[in-house]
Amino acid sequence: MSNNTFQNKEFKDNLQRYEATHNTGKPVYLGPDELTDIAEYYHLHGQLNKALAAIDQAIQMFPGATQPLAFRARVAILLENNTHTAMQYARQIEDKADLDYFYIMAEIMIASGNDEQADRYLKEKSTEISDDDIDDFYLDVAVLFTDYDNMPLAQAWLSRVTDTLSDDYLELKGRIAMGQGNFVESEYIFNKLIDRDPYHVPYWNLLASAQYLHNNISSSIESSDFSLAISPDDVDAILNKANALCMTGNYTEARQYYELFMKLQPHSEMGEMGIASTLMGENKLEESFKHWKKAEERCNPRSVNMIDILRNQSLVCAASGYTSEAFHCIKKLEAIAGTEFPDIHIIKGYIHLLNKQDDKAAACFSKAFETGGDDDYIRILFFIAYCYYDCGFMQKAHNMLRAVSLSSQSQQFADVWLYLSVTDYELGLQADFIHDMTKAIEQNPREVRSEFHEYFPENIADNELIDYVNTHPISNIDNPLTR
Repeated sequence: MSNNTFQNKEFKDNLQRYEATHNTGKPVYLGPDELTDIAEYYHLHGQLNKALAAIDQAIQMFPGATQPLAFRARVAILLENNTHTAMQYARQIEDKADLDYFYIMAEIMIASGNDEQADRYLKEKSTEISDDDIDDFYLDVAVLFTDYDNMPLAQAWLSRVTDTLSDDYLELKGRIAMGQGNFVESEYIFNKLIDRDPYHVPYWNLLASAQYLHNNISSSIESSDFSLAISPDDVDAILNKANALCMTGNYTEARQYYELFMKLQPHSEMGEMGIASTLMGENKLEESFKHWKKAEERCNPRSVNMIDILRNQSLVCAASGYTSEAFHCIKKLEAIAGTEFPDIHIIKGYIHLLNKQDDKAAACFSKAFETGGDDDYIRILFFIAYCYYDCGFMQKAHNMLRAVSLSSQSQQFADVWLYLSVTDYELGLQADFIHDMTKAIEQNPREVRSEFHEYFPENIADNELIDYVNTHPISNIDNPLTR
């Protein structure tokens, strides 16, 4: 559903008629698709009870209609984590040849963890689609798999589309590229789409997301500002800006945007996750844990966010000295992600490091590498390096972080240069310090100033930081960059 739908006069008139009659208890004479649009509008604005009231009315007035039942089934999937209920609604759809019936049946399969089954089902149904509709079908299926982060299947379905010049095709191509870590390509595509339609908010939001993931934080904030100038209450733009501000260490302003997001989307876990992250950044661990728990309560257990929530709960408990609670969180994480999930072994290793059990930690880290595979090696190395860094093992952290910084994936790790700079400082590595601090300052001067507040003069300007580093050595050792 495009936000543009909610801006046209016909929708506004229908919404006004619905609210006028609904408040008086009188029946409203709107069709099933129109009532579903109204439910979508309420849902977008965080008014779930109103959305359900509208959709329940549509289902009652138009039994068997596709759009209301498909919408209600998606609510069951995404908000109630109940694929059984979703299937009960989907089976009530009268037109079993409707494309939206195919889509909701496939989505239920995907939400149940049966992506390959959904793929086979949709391939079978594709033989029933007319030549006029087949491109739209391929594109819609690719969008569905993209929404559930299955980029290989999304790419496979997108490759079937023949009209490769349409805006919808390019938008999805950019989303898949972003999901696969091809940020340069995705930014190029989103900029191209913005050139075609500079007032289309979703394009600005996608560009901001790609820039954020590419660690181009200032540009991400600028893109979000463009989006908010067009649509001040756009929840995606608000969340993007909050995330970017959090990345810069501007936790107070970031929290304000997360709180605004929560007002607009009170049922989403994302606002609580963001607030918890800002509190972690401020080392307010117990307060942070409360918000991670609230995020867990709001989160669909099958969501990828649940893994992040439980991971952070474990880390906060461990850092706070609550070892048994940390392992309890890990058990919950294992139940979702499995015992072969490498992050579980990283967290266990971190807990052992905190408890001065270096050998046990090393064994856990080795297990993380074994379970992770080659494609995940650098990511695992970075997080293990952070564990050593946070526990004061500066030489080990330095060596691992240097390996990350020299890898082709270094841009995926926003803090690698800052962490390296700290290890350089602690180890007295002068040449390394100049090199790494220059990189860190270019990327995020605010965070550098915060971390090195005792090294830099209080009133120094951002554009003076690099010169200061070059003229104020931390060591007389003119060492070469370590390799």
